[in-house]
Amino acid sequence: MFTLFSDIIASNVFLFRFLGSLLIFLAFWIFKAPVTKGIINILNKLLNRKRQIADHVTLEFIFAPLKALLACSGIYLAVMNLHPNVGISAFLLKIYRITIIVILTWILLRLCDCASDSFFRIGKSEESNVALNKTLMTFLKKVVKVLIFAISGIAILSETGTNVTTIITGLGLGGLTFALAAQDTAQNLFGGLVILLDKPFAVDDWISTSSIEGIVEDINFRSTRIRTFPNSLVVVPNSALVSSPITNWSKMDKRRASFSIGLTYDTPKETLEHCVARITEMVNANPEIIADDTVVRFNSFQDSSLEIALVFFTAPTSFADFQRVKEQVNYGIMQIVEEEGASFAYPTQTLYINPAEPATK
Repeated sequence: MFTLFSDIIASNVFLFRFLGSLLIFLAFWIFKAPVTKGIINILNKLLNRKRQIADHVTLEFIFAPLKALLACSGIYLAVMNLHPNVGISAFLLKIYRITIIVILTWILLRLCDCASDSFFRIGKSEESNVALNKTLMTFLKKVVKVLIFAISGIAILSETGTNVTTIITGLGLGGLTFALAAQDTAQNLFGGLVILLDKPFAVDDWISTSSIEGIVEDINFRSTRIRTFPNSLVVVPNSALVSSPITNWSKMDKRRASFSIGLTYDTPKETLEHCVARITEMVNANPEIIADDTVVRFNSFQDSSLEIALVFFTAPTSFADFQRVKEQVNYGIMQIVEEEGASFAYPTQTLYINPAEPATK
């Protein structure tokens, strides 16, 4: 009986190899979906053990590449079982390895997209600027993708028998030449990285430098767009922006108002004291003014007035709200001065003319 089975197998080797290859292919094809789901579940548990990095829905982006990897593995093993020739096996192994590199590149690119979106969602929950995080993560995602493509390309060329060392040396010399020819672009790129990492300002912030003042509309890796108050749009290279002092007015937690009023010289001392006391009380009673920082004092004797200096800080920092609070204070000062019977001074000059001397004979 054993001899009979041996004769049958010996006379039908190709048929049995074909059936074996078909079973291998069908096994990989049938189980690729459940195996892929199991791998995704394992990745979901590993990546989200301590914090949410990539949710299950996001990880499903790698479902198709993983299925393709299992399918290619099944095809490779089936063909290898069908053709045991050494030369063909070496060729098929090289094709299979290149295919694995391509599919792994596909998986890494999709994981890169998933990771960048997840880190962006984490950044929104922290006290950081969303627009800057988005710009930075977009840049880092592109850098990682370029590295993935470069490593994959080198690996594929290595599998084809190409001298990779020569290519890398040539790319290094070419990159050095390109860097020397694009110094300004490189400076702007590093300036953009400084802005994104150091975060001196963000989109919609009001900033000023020695040469420009306005609202930031956009930040990219080459330049920053600033809308000036006359409504003109200025594009500033990042290298020039980071090399000069930047004042971020939007970071104020309070805004300072400082001015003075002048009363006439015929104002009695008691009236001046009452004005100072009432103005102080009126300013501190305003809920939008920080009372602890208020200073109202009879400051100096001016040429045409008795000067009262006012310094206070408003809790609102926007220009419109700041002007509104100042207006309220100004109306209150006018009312107090009127009720105290005093008068605002204005520049005056007194001219004394000596009578003409009698004419001599």
